[in-house]
Amino acid sequence: MTRLALAAFLIGLAACGGGGNDNVVIIDSTPAPMLCDPRAQTGCETGEKCATRFLQTEPTELAEIACVPEGIVEIDGSCTYGPAGANGYSNCKSGGECVNGICKQICDHQGGNPKCDTNHACSRYENIFESNNMTVAGVCDPRCDPLTQALAIGVKTAACGSTDPAMADNGCFTFDGIDFTCARIPTAARNLTDRMRGYGPASGGVYINGCAAGYLPLLIEQTGSMVGICSGVCAPAKTDNTQTTNAAGDPAVAVKLHNKAMPEAGDGVCIVDKKGSAEPENCHYMWFYNVTNNMIVDSPYNDTTGVCFAYGKYKVTLNGVQQGFPKCEQLPPAGATPDGIYGRANEWPCVPSTEVAVTAAKKLKNPVMKDFHLGARPGVGVRHILRQE
Repeated sequence: MTRLALAAFLIGLAACGGGGNDNVVIIDSTPAPMLCDPRAQTGCETGEKCATRFLQTEPTELAEIACVPEGIVEIDGSCTYGPAGANGYSNCKSGGECVNGICKQICDHQGGNPKCDTNHACSRYENIFESNNMTVAGVCDPRCDPLTQALAIGVKTAACGSTDPAMADNGCFTFDGIDFTCARIPTAARNLTDRMRGYGPASGGVYINGCAAGYLPLLIEQTGSMVGICSGVCAPAKTDNTQTTNAAGDPAVAVKLHNKAMPEAGDGVCIVDKKGSAEPENCHYMWFYNVTNNMIVDSPYNDTTGVCFAYGKYKVTLNGVQQGFPKCEQLPPAGATPDGIYGRANEWPCVPSTEVAVTAAKKLKNPVMKDFHLGARPGVGVRHILRQE
């Protein structure tokens, strides 16, 4: 079944640390209320399951959560949906739902039960388990490494299990910078790389998997823009004005490009034909994008994974004055005389989180993060949940 638009609405994601679904754009009638609970599989009769049922596919997809006949396909088995309407449900057994032709375990994306095992994390998909403008449940997708794009489990682990690793049709994506999982990439997004406009719905914004493998929809095009772009996932290295050679990333780390079969050293830097583009860029440490309530949220990727950042396109307000965003290679190191405007490199995403100065917490109170991130809350951009194809 071709996935078109969200059932009757589009739900954005919080920019950091997951979060609420409070930025809703209505594009059709209000969906019916949830008739049963897909997480607990309650509210249905014997021989039934609580599942997604597609009521319409053209011109706009409409779906509901409803009690439908029990299926026969186990988790990880191949599945299909019936024709839209009364029979528009999958043939997965209760506790699973069909996503991109595979039955996946249902999970609670807010941390309750059912939970995914340690090799999986809970992902949210467009039109799956949505009710009253909210996603109420997700499905378990396999974890992956954002640098190598390798699956955490399975036999065919390269390029998230892509048909051809050198032409990746699956990629490693994240909702929150903490959990990375593999998802199929819509055809229209498979060659959207650094600083290209991300693939999204007609209403605007970018899907979580609206970029090529190894690129994430974390940023807007420039300060004040409404255009969400893809940004290269790079290998960061500590940088200041005494260590300038690694500003674009660490060339010693093996990183996978979307159009190469295997990860290679030197491919994780933010330059043309690697993870970057024509704009001069720094490879920012991921911790800078994992800040909630002025605190760095713990993540295994904070200090190992980075994001290509075209510093010349963005502004930051310091002491009430808007300034250009600093580039790491011009900032003095910890202990040196601070720059009169920007301070030192260890107050910015130029160093690992373990070396961030206490004063960095003050800088993180600035609205720079709100300006840059695409999220559910009011702002200049919206990042949408995963799209099926």
